[in-house]
Amino acid sequence: MEPAETLAGLRLLHSNLLSNPRLGRLLSGNRIRPTELSGLPVSGFDGLRLSACDVASIRQLSGRSARPNRTDPAQALLTELTRQQVTVLGQWQPAYPRLLKEIADPPAMLFVKGNLSLLNGAALAVVGSRKATLPALRVTRSLTTSLAETGLTVVSGLARGVDTHALSSALSGGRAVAVIGTGINRYYPASNRELQRTLEQRGAVVSEFMPDAPPRAAHFPQRNRLISGLSVGTLVTEATLRSGSLITARCAADQGREVFAMPGSPDGEHNRGGHQLLREGATLVETPEDILTELDGHGLMKLAQHPVGQSRRSRAESESTAPAEAMDTLEAAVLRRISMSEHLPADLMRGENLSLSQMSTVLMRLELAGRIQRKGGRVYLRE
Repeated sequence: MEPAETLAGLRLLHSNLLSNPRLGRLLSGNRIRPTELSGLPVSGFDGLRLSACDVASIRQLSGRSARPNRTDPAQALLTELTRQQVTVLGQWQPAYPRLLKEIADPPAMLFVKGNLSLLNGAALAVVGSRKATLPALRVTRSLTTSLAETGLTVVSGLARGVDTHALSSALSGGRAVAVIGTGINRYYPASNRELQRTLEQRGAVVSEFMPDAPPRAAHFPQRNRLISGLSVGTLVTEATLRSGSLITARCAADQGREVFAMPGSPDGEHNRGGHQLLREGATLVETPEDILTELDGHGLMKLAQHPVGQSRRSRAESESTAPAEAMDTLEAAVLRRISMSEHLPADLMRGENLSLSQMSTVLMRLELAGRIQRKGGRVYLRE
């Protein structure tokens, strides 16, 4: 049954009678599959501004036979996508992202290269400026590395700047998903071709556009609703007031998801977008624990086990009261262990008997201070 549904959906998209989001609204609103559009009453098409001729064409296309037909462009496309190991996911399939089904205009079909299971796990969108400052990029790398190590998938666009650093850092844990504003067969921007190819092998790349669709200005705001829609929350690490990252954050708010933002210097234009989000009620983020606590409080994900007899909240509170001198001592101890070849964060946690919150905070402070760097999921002293 699935090939018939997939072919019907591809025929409709190829016809240009309906965009992917409009077809998605039509299917989800009527709770039907593409082949069932052939019998949908005219009233079922209300709100889509379709002519009577368009409705008749949609019905005809959806009811066409799935038997092999060399002249059918949809069949040729599906054959080629199969050869390229591209998965076509429809709303009617179990693997279609559950969170995405909840948004107002979920695409009828997704084109995916990579690990499908990442699309249904707990995920956080991390977005920000294409021209981010060096401190913002350092924070982005540190945060996303720590979050991926907890089992949280990082979702972002594939733009330069924050998006690139978020995805490449999360890849160390194999938990990175890129949502692109072109077809799945396009590499844009060209500078991220290798990153996109790596994501296809070790993470996932997702598009709602036809496979060879070129980059168009209108595609990227449309794509942003998928970045937030795949995620339980959206973090903006740095953005101007005119940044596309704010569109993603507001999509998240409209979708009922959490919004997080990092504070910055008040005299920097690049921080004003984040500050505006904070004024509008976004959760302020300084450490990974700020995000994990908020998500855990809403029951959105399971976190690492904590010792019996001490609640997660009380543990977080006790850690937050630790004196600065103690943290400095921890930083020195962690640096010693790194110099002695203990390079995995999990080993450092065990060696110093630290919680995830403490370890994340120490590593972030050391990275921001320029004392360490992270590569391939490991931590090294900076030369």
